[in-house]
Amino acid sequence: MSAPNFSFSDFGQALLKLLPRGPIWSRDLDGLPAYLANIWGKTFARNSDRAANLLKDSFPATTEELLPEWQKTLALPDPVASSAQTLEQQQSQVVARLTGTGGCSVPYLEQYAKTLGYTVTITPYSAFYFGMPFGSQFGGEGWNFDYLVTVDDAAENDHTVLEYELRRLSQAGTNVFFTYTG
Repeated sequence: MSAPNFSFSDFGQALLKLLPRGPIWSRDLDGLPAYLANIWGKTFARNSDRAANLLKDSFPATTEELLPEWQKTLALPDPVASSAQTLEQQQSQVVARLTGTGGCSVPYLEQYAKTLGYTVTITPYSAFYFGMPFGSQFGGEGWNFDYLVTVDDAAENDHTVLEYELRRLSQAGTNVFFTYTG
């Protein structure tokens, strides 16, 4: 449901209807009360538009004017974020930080990347052990702490925020590698 949108003439008419009845309270459109109601109506319309904009700006997914306050609250933008981030990317990062509950599981990291606006598949690696399926990756014990993040986006696009956020959320000592398929 969107916020109501009233014009200055709507407010002017409403103010005229609020005036008391009587000979000195002219309802004539050329009279002084109508003139003042139209002036005040413009102020009320301007305030109504700003209030409707505040409703939109109070939500991080749709904010524009209050984005710097949201970012300051969440210690954003990150030091690695490029200055060429779009408004949608900045809003997505604010939403991801606000809704992120913390975690380092593969499904959580994939969902977090989705909140940032990326489709990713995370493949955890592990050391070779007896009983692994035939054809599995053969690696030493160092592979127990490695993830491959496959991003469904072109490599030439800027992914610094995604890479920073996933590395920030990963377990300490984990190596995260990225590949792009777009």
